[in-house]
Amino acid sequence: MIASVCVKDGYLYIYNEPESLSNLGGVVYELGKPLLDFVWYEHDRFIDSFSTIVSGLDHEFAHLAVMEADFKAILKEEMSNMQKKEIYVYFYYSILQTFIDKFIESPNDAVVYAAKLVPGAIDKLSWVMDFEWPKPPPGKAFFDKEKRLFRAATGIVELMYEDFYKFQKFVTFEIEILLHYRNEIEIPKEKSIEYLSVLDEYHEFEGFGNVYLEHPYRVFYGRTPTEEVVQLCEINCIEDLFKFEFIKMIENNVFIKKCKNCERYFITRKRSDTEYCDRTFGDTHRKCSEIGAMLRYEKKVAESPILDAHKKAYRRFNSRVRNKKMTQIEFLEWSEAAILKRDACMAGELPFDEFIGWLEQGRIRKRRSNIAETDKPGK
Repeated sequence: MIASVCVKDGYLYIYNEPESLSNLGGVVYELGKPLLDFVWYEHDRFIDSFSTIVSGLDHEFAHLAVMEADFKAILKEEMSNMQKKEIYVYFYYSILQTFIDKFIESPNDAVVYAAKLVPGAIDKLSWVMDFEWPKPPPGKAFFDKEKRLFRAATGIVELMYEDFYKFQKFVTFEIEILLHYRNEIEIPKEKSIEYLSVLDEYHEFEGFGNVYLEHPYRVFYGRTPTEEVVQLCEINCIEDLFKFEFIKMIENNVFIKKCKNCERYFITRKRSDTEYCDRTFGDTHRKCSEIGAMLRYEKKVAESPILDAHKKAYRRFNSRVRNKKMTQIEFLEWSEAAILKRDACMAGELPFDEFIGWLEQGRIRKRRSNIAETDKPGK
């Protein structure tokens, strides 16, 4: 068992077991945040991060270097930092580190271990399974010209990336299904756990069987570091953590929505009808919740000649108020009428040409300057 988990007051508590590779005794997260962070974890970050670790093994004495105390201490600290920030990606770090440790003792055991957690490990690393580290004479070291540890670690990282990509797509798909059925089927909040039955009915119909109603982890009572006795669940892999957190999000009515501006998932903390998240959007230095509605409207305007024409006319008549060529009351009356005609045109009840003609009524156009008498023909 890698860790045990529980949920209390809207927070996810993870307690590390002795075999954990982190220095931390436990970590606390806001329920739902780790899952959504994983969904939007960028693929390039995953590749770059693990490539940096593996590149340090690209030499003939890597199998000796990883056994040094300083190396282990640094890696353990990095594991702790990763667990604080990205608990789901931390599981892949844990697989790589455990694989390296086992590889030093027995490459065969390392591959067998990896095969339980990463599909395809035996096929990809069969070339190293019969290899055994030689015992050099006292005072001498084995010179690994083939860089077996580096090559094997590189292979595992490639497989982990494939697994990460597939699992990320699976989690995203499960969220989409939940959002769909929450819109289609209204279940009272006090019975929200029933959505699990709805989800598994869908999975059974698609031929996948039960995904959530077959408990994949052991539930037990244990003590937390504060000596509090709580019901804990056993976590041994990334799938265990996902199922636990996803189920608890449903059970505790943690609502996921898709931001209508950046289209990323977010959790509605205050109002369930919130349409925009609080992430900073692009290079604007402003949150989606601040500029989302405006950007969405501008996009609609750019794609609709009706809205574009109405917007230009609105600005033109509004400038008349500023220039004191129209009163505020007259402008408001025109604006109300313009909205009605705009909506009628959008609904197909008013021809576009008639709508444009109405908007153009009363428009003051500047006359072109007369041609100078001396420039007239015959002059």
